[in-house]
Amino acid sequence: MNNMLMQRIVDEVILRLKQRAKKTLTLTVSQLREASVHEIVHQYASLQIRYVDLLLLRQLADNETSDHAALHIHEALGWGMHIQLSLQSHFLNAIKLQALTRLPLTWCDEQGQPIYLHHNRLLSYADIAQRCAGIVVLQRKCCVTALAREAAITRNIQLIRQE
Repeated sequence: MNNMLMQRIVDEVILRLKQRAKKTLTLTVSQLREASVHEIVHQYASLQIRYVDLLLLRQLADNETSDHAALHIHEALGWGMHIQLSLQSHFLNAIKLQALTRLPLTWCDEQGQPIYLHHNRLLSYADIAQRCAGIVVLQRKCCVTALAREAAITRNIQLIRQE
């Protein structure tokens, strides 16, 4: 190959990667079950999954891959995709917080408001200072410092303690 052809190929690859980096695919859980992960990974940089149910959350927390949706999420994470899960706010008390915080996922509620899972036993100002408006889900026995509580109020962050 000559240098001009090689340069043209490199430029085309760079262009396609830049286009892919800007693309996000939004699917429901049922659509994800039927989708091809390899096609998604090749065409999109991030994946947003809407209407996540408790069954899928439990399978993700337990690292089960019996369901195609859970398997596809693990495969996409393995390929380095950014994955955001959208779930209903009333599920926040029922999720396995400790296990789900270990996964490199981002979370939002049904209105698109960010959800942050906090698995430590102490919520300090440093944990709140890096957040903007959203919801922080805490363990039942998590201690919240006064400064963290005040910062959460000023930043419009809702603290939800699991029961």
